[in-house]
Amino acid sequence: MASVLLVANKILQLMGGSIETSNLALCTTKWIAKDKNSDIKMLLNLPKFSINSYYVDFDFSLSQHPALKLYDEGEAKEGVGAGGALMYGFLNGVTKETVTQKVEAFLK
Repeated sequence: MASVLLVANKILQLMGGSIETSNLALCTTKWIAKDKNSDIKMLLNLPKFSINSYYVDFDFSLSQHPALKLYDEGEAKEGVGAGGALMYGFLNGVTKETVTQKVEAFLK
């Protein structure tokens, strides 16, 4: 999603536009925010506008599934939208246990 912000930034520059970002946020996961190989912080500083950014402190420590453990080990990465979906869920009372159980149910 950070790359989408860069595209929007370039379009705004080319068209001489502006954007109100106080009500926008980029939400990612801890796996991206804490990844030593990720340039997410640098990418979020590139646009000419600022945006609120957050990461969800979620992991699969409650799971016993080997494929899910790969996320915590840095081997697997989530797709676009995982951070936003997790943030939305947590803000609406969904627990880490529930998310873990639902994800594991897809793998059975």
